[in-house]
Parts: sequence; structure tokens; C-alpha cells
Amino acid sequence: MVLLPDFLQALELVLPGEMKMRQSPLVANAELRHSAIHLLLSMLPLPLHFFNLPIKSLSSNEKSSLTFQSLRIRLVNLLINALQVETESLNIHMLLGGLLFYIQDSAASEEVEQITQPLLNDNASVESVSSVLSSELQTEVAESCDSLGSSECSSLGPDLDNLLRTDFPLLIDDSTHALFLRATYLICHRLISSWMTDLNVSLAALEVLSGLARIHLPQADSLEGKRAVKWICDYIVFQCSRPPPAHSKDLHSTIVAAYHCVTTWLVEHPDLLNDKDTVHTVLEVVELGISGSKSQPKRSDTPKFKGDKELKPASMRVKDAAEAVLACMLDYVGYFPPPCGSQNLSSLLDEKSLLQQCKNLDDDQLTREEVVKHFRYFALDNSVILALLEQHLGNEQDPQPTLTALIRGPFGRHAWCVQLRHLPHHKSGSKHYAINPGRPIPMNDVGTVHNIKQRYFPEAVDKIPLCHGDKSIPSLENISQVGAGEFDKFLKLIENQINFETSVKKQVESQHREYPNPETECKSPSLCQEFQTSRLFLSHLGFLNPDALKKEIDNTPSRTADTVFILYVKSGQSSVDNFLQNVTQRNIHPHFSEFLRSLGWPVDVKKHAGWTGHISTAWKILPTDDLDPISEEDTVSIYNGKNKVLYWSDVSSELAFVVPSPVSLKSPKIVRKDTKIHEFGDEIILRNNKDIRDVDRRTMPSGSFSEAPMPRAMSLNLDAGDDLSQGRSSGRKFGRQHSCAIVCEMKVVVVWLENLDDQINFPLADVLPLMSTGLEPPNFISRTSEKDLFVIFVHPLHSGLYQIKLQGPAGKMSLALPLVDGMVVSRRTLGILVRQTALNMLRRKRLDADSCQPPHVRRKLRIQDVINRYHKKLSEPEFISYLFYPSSGH
Repeated sequence: MVLLPDFLQALELVLPGEMKMRQSPLVANAELRHSAIHLLLSMLPLPLHFFNLPIKSLSSNEKSSLTFQSLRIRLVNLLINALQVETESLNIHMLLGGLLFYIQDSAASEEVEQITQPLLNDNASVESVSSVLSSELQTEVAESCDSLGSSECSSLGPDLDNLLRTDFPLLIDDSTHALFLRATYLICHRLISSWMTDLNVSLAALEVLSGLARIHLPQADSLEGKRAVKWICDYIVFQCSRPPPAHSKDLHSTIVAAYHCVTTWLVEHPDLLNDKDTVHTVLEVVELGISGSKSQPKRSDTPKFKGDKELKPASMRVKDAAEAVLACMLDYVGYFPPPCGSQNLSSLLDEKSLLQQCKNLDDDQLTREEVVKHFRYFALDNSVILALLEQHLGNEQDPQPTLTALIRGPFGRHAWCVQLRHLPHHKSGSKHYAINPGRPIPMNDVGTVHNIKQRYFPEAVDKIPLCHGDKSIPSLENISQVGAGEFDKFLKLIENQINFETSVKKQVESQHREYPNPETECKSPSLCQEFQTSRLFLSHLGFLNPDALKKEIDNTPSRTADTVFILYVKSGQSSVDNFLQNVTQRNIHPHFSEFLRSLGWPVDVKKHAGWTGHISTAWKILPTDDLDPISEEDTVSIYNGKNKVLYWSDVSSELAFVVPSPVSLKSPKIVRKDTKIHEFGDEIILRNNKDIRDVDRRTMPSGSFSEAPMPRAMSLNLDAGDDLSQGRSSGRKFGRQHSCAIVCEMKVVVVWLENLDDQINFPLADVLPLMSTGLEPPNFISRTSEKDLFVIFVHPLHSGLYQIKLQGPAGKMSLALPLVDGMVVSRRTLGILVRQTALNMLRRKRLDADSCQPPHVRRKLRIQDVINRYHKKLSEPEFISYLFYPSSGH
């Protein structure tokens, strides 16, 4: 430690733009800077770790006034200056990782200080922002802005002029807030000016910006997040507007990563949506990603409606990423985590639970076939399955048309209960029925109408007495009594004919009569007690309109799910059995348990509705009476995935941290047939044949469908209960589609090393069988090599810091931030950095895989497969007439 000032002085001669020392011809400049950056990264945690501890001087015996805290500003300025002038990709990557680590460490340190030593003056923590860019970088950004064109430069707004000012006051007190601003501005400018053509550097910069979004500072202003989002959106616009020859897989990977970075900023800072300009900027890039062009490229242009635009997105990956941002804005910004917890973004209700609540039935009285018959299933846009439950309310005191809808789409599963009410709830208690007012009195006098029956003879004819000549023709009754019955029949025929002709006459007259009939009394209709709520619901939403059936449905993404395995290696060990036994013992490093708890929060596997690390226990909950008692272990082996795991999630990802132990390797217990399982996936199939469980879930963490989706069309399932209960003998079951389930064959393992030299003999091949999630195909282990493992080695130093070693597959996307190989980190940020590195590495692997679709796309393909199996296409008259028939369950 006594050499630290001398080392820092030497680095200040090498890392700035103009080297202040003579360069040796035997050492390349890039290699020299690479070694200097390695030293710098190992020195970053020292000021905040040792604080005011004095540094001894080698030149004299006097007490030195130099402390570790006094070197903090020099280290930060050296890091910023080196990042401004660095051109080598690997060196930039290392500097970005060090910058993110230092900001997180500084933020955590200030948070502790505010708790232990509250500030007496709130204004003491507000410092002026230092100059962000060097003169060389200012010129570079200005030239790059000229190359963008006037339209792009105008979109940058006044921030560029403010940022290129040279009269910023120098940084006196390097607070986290000031450093946060410097890092955000610098990375955004360099990302657009000189880093956009380098895939690894662009991804690293976006990862750092995502990490900065997760840092919440008390002095933060909404203007800072607004500018960051605006610059990221400008980066997306520039990348999408590049000429067609420049478009490639790598370019689209950076665009997808930029969209994900925008999502992170919006979720972590929901107040950004309160700003109209920010919403307009984000929606513009979403429109650009979905359609391939903007409706209004310039503010002076006339907006073009989306119906008049031709959809030409840069790629389907870019389109899916843009749809994910839009769905996140509508559903999750400001509403994450949901009321049921971050473990599940979808509703925990399914058909069976809904029917139990609506019908007051016991769980034992309902079978799957019986439950499905009570619902009507509709397919919308070939990506949404709509299950409708009509509730008969004849016994209710206040009957209202009520419908329960269970919606399955790319965004997950959601349950809604809707009622057709003519009054709001606070007024529905007052009952008022209008009294029949009768017919209105006509205002105009049409005069007296006399109905006179015309006569063929005058009335005096009836008064003339009859003579014998009048009686010469007798009546039929007087002639013969034999045919009296026949005469009666003949008279009835004549009477019926007269009535028929009279009714026809009235019908013809009614067709020419005005509407409404003035001779009909107005009466109020009788109250309806039963309703066809499915027809009402579809009609009110416009789905019965043929044009509305073709309307696009916004897709809402689900989340990725990954598992990170953690091993503890004592000094000199090289056997996997010893690794597993270590976690069952108490004589391990005291900081290891603290490190585990910083990765996520512990959850009970059998009570957890989210991802648990293995598909056999994920996304379902066992009832309380079926739970086995969990032994109260005081070792970290309890997080072995059988009883508990460490869980972490955000709006787009789920991570489960599992500590393998000898108990977790035993055969899992077979689920009893009478066990009641509350499932939160859309479908589950358990098969005990050879202990194989084929499970279909709401979201497969890394799987998709290999078959091409069918064209979108309106479809309707009439006999859902029969088809779903019978199943299909041919075709693949949902849980057996492994064709694309392991396109991201990346396994992440974190190894705690007591001795750093044990990294050399670490048995990667023997560790691979421990990392099973239930999603691997049968031949996964045999065809997976050690190169497919990404290993993060953590070694505790005697000083209380931790040294990091990284080992992973070689490739252009094999690096992920914020951890860098050889870095030294502090205790308070170790867990956060390890989790972010594992998550970023898995995301990079998915970006690199051609057939690895986002979660909401895989879910949409799964829904399309269900629709293609069970749908029945109907004509418009057949579709509407079907709505008037009750469902088979009623």
C-alpha cells in the first residue's frame, strides 16, 4: 500500500492522451495501456475501503498526511480521462466496467454514511457538474453531429450545446451525483460519436447505462434521466437510419440492446413518463422499430397515419424489441412490482380457480374436462386466446350482466371481471324504476273520425215484412237434418278463410303504416334476469365487427428465466464431491453467506409462484396441507433448489441462484396423484413414465417453436372442452419441444475460491452435470463442452476486498460488464456486480443466437400452435349465430 501514490503517479504518465514518458519500442502502446488499466482497476476500491487511513511514506519517518481518501479525486479523474481518449476495444471495455463499479461502490458508501452520519446541511451534497469532455472529444462529437445531418442534430436538442461548453467549473468534491452525470454524458456522447461501429464496446456501454439506471441517488433530478433516454433513443435512430449495406446481425444486436436499455430506464424511473417530450421521443423510436419509419420525420412534416405506412422494420428482432418497450410502457412502468409480488407478472388465477369462486364448488368436484366446458374460447389475431365465463345471476339481488374473461397472450395471463352497469357503484344502491307515464297526448287536433259501414240497401228494407214469395226458398236447416254436421264443417271453413283474408289485409296495411303504430300503446319492456354476456362483451369491444377482428393487438412481453449455480471451493480441493460437502459445513468463510443474500432474496420452492431454478418445481404452488416440513438448517445448503432458492427478478428477467448440495442430487419425489397443485402456467402435463416430466409453462426460459407460424386469421373454438380433454394422439406435446429450447446453451456458475491458484485445476467437466434445469435435451451433457460454461471466480483477499477472475467461451460477445477479469471489488458491491454480470452475459448470448426469440415471441408462437390445433374457422353468419347458443357447461 505504501507504493500506491507512486503507482498512481506512474499511471498518470501513461493513461492520458499525451503520454508524458518515452515509450519503449519493445512494448506496444496498447499492451502498456492494458496493463496500466489493470492496475487502475485494482486501485479503485481502495479509497472507499480504507477511507482516511494514512499512507506511510518511504522517504521519511515523519507521519504522512496523505490518506487513501485524498487519492479519490485523482483516481476518478484518471479513469474519466483515460476513457475519453482510449481507442482500443478491450481497454474501453475494462474502463467501462471500472467506471460502473466505482459509481455503484460510491453510491453504496454514501448511503451508509447518510444512515450512520446524517447530513446537517442538505445543500452540502450538491456540487457543480464538472467538465465532461476533453477538447479532443468535443471536436469529435461536433464532427460526428455534422455527419448525422441536420435532422438528426436537431433531434438532439439543446443538450449538445450545453454539454460542449468549456466553462464548466472543475470538480472539487467528487460526489456520486457529479460522477453519475459525468459518466452518463460521456458514455452517451462516445456511444454516438465513435463507439457505434464496435459491437462489444456498444454493448458494454449500453450495459453500463442500464446499470446506472438502477442506481437511485437522493440528489437525482428527472432531467438527468430525460437526457439519458433521449440520447439512447437518438442512438437507435442513427443505427436504424444507416444504409442497407451496413445492416447486419451485429448492428441489430446493438439496437435490441438499446431498446432494452430504454426499458430499464423507464421502469427504474417511472416519473419520466410524466414528461411529454420523453414520451414523444420513446414512442417515436418504438414506431421506428415496428414500422421502419417515423410518421413525422421532422416537426414541420405532415404526420402520416399508420394505415398509410408500409411496414418495413429493420428486422424482426428489432420489431420485437420495440414492441416489448411499448408493452412495458403500457403495463409495467409505475406498476412494478405487481401486488402479488415480482415472482409472477401474470395473474395467479386459472379456469379452475375462477369456476370455484363463481360457482362456489369444491375442489374435488371439478375435473379438468368439466372446468373447460364452462368456458367459451376465442382466438384473436392468432396470438391471443380469450376464455369467457358467463355467470347466471338469477338468484342475485341486483342482477347485472357479468362476464369473467381469462386472457392468454404474449404478455402472460390476465383475469378480468366486467359488468354492464348503467349506474356507477356509489349510485347503484338507490333503486328507481320509472312509472309508466302512458301515451303522450297529441298536440294537433285532427277532428272527429267517423267509422261508417257502407250498406248495399237502405235501412228501411229491414223493416218491410216478408211475404210468401220471400219464404219460397227454404234454409238448409229446414230442408234436411241429415247433413247438419257437414254443413257445420263447411261454415267453419268459410269462417277460417274470412279470418285469414282479414289478417292478410291487416298485414298489408301495416306495411304501409307509419312507424311507430299510433294505435299501439307504449309499454316498458320487462326486466331481463339472464344475459348472454359473451355476446355483449364481444359486441361492446367491437370484435363482432369484421373489420375489428383484424385489428392488431399490442404484445406485452413475458420474462426470461435463468439459473446461476454457486459452488464453494476450499483451499486445495479439486473434487466435485468435496465442493458439495463444503456447503453443508459451518466452517466456511463468514462473508460467503452475506454474499449469497446479496444476490437475491430467499424463497420457499413449494410456495413460490415464479422461477425456482428447475422446471419441475417452477410456476406452481403446493397447498399447505401437502407441504413437507423444512428442516431449519443453519448452513447455506438450504438453498439447494429442493427447499429454498435465492430469487431475483425485474420486469424482463428472472434469476434463481442455486447452491448444489448432496441432498439436491437425490431423485426428486414423484408427485402423488391426489396432490393438489396450483399451477400458474397455462398448461401442465406430468408423466411418471421413467421419471420424465413433460411440462409446458407460460414461458419457456430459452425455448421456442421450430415450426413456422401459420398466417394470422380469426378463429373460433366451438367445442373446446371436448377437444382439449381428448387431446391429440399425433403431434408433439408442449413440454417436449426441445428443438430450440437450448439455443442459448450458456451455463453460468459462480465459484468462491479460498485459494486463487485452485482456479487452474477447477474441474469444469465434472461440474456440468450439476447444472440441470429440466429444460435440457437428453444429449445435452454429452454435446456440451467446457467452453460453453461461463465461470465467475470470487477470491476473498486479506484486506477485505475481493478479486475477480472470469472464464468463458471465446467469441466476439464473450465479454460482459460490469465485472472485468482481474478486477478487485468491495464487499458491499460484490453481490450486485456478480448478478449484473451473469444477467448481461446471458442476454449477450441470446443476442448472439439466431433462433433465440424474446420471451413474448416464443409465447405467441406457442399460442399460435394451440390455435392451429383446436380452432374452427367459421363464416361471419355462423360466428354470430353461435353466440346466441349457451355454452355446454350451463
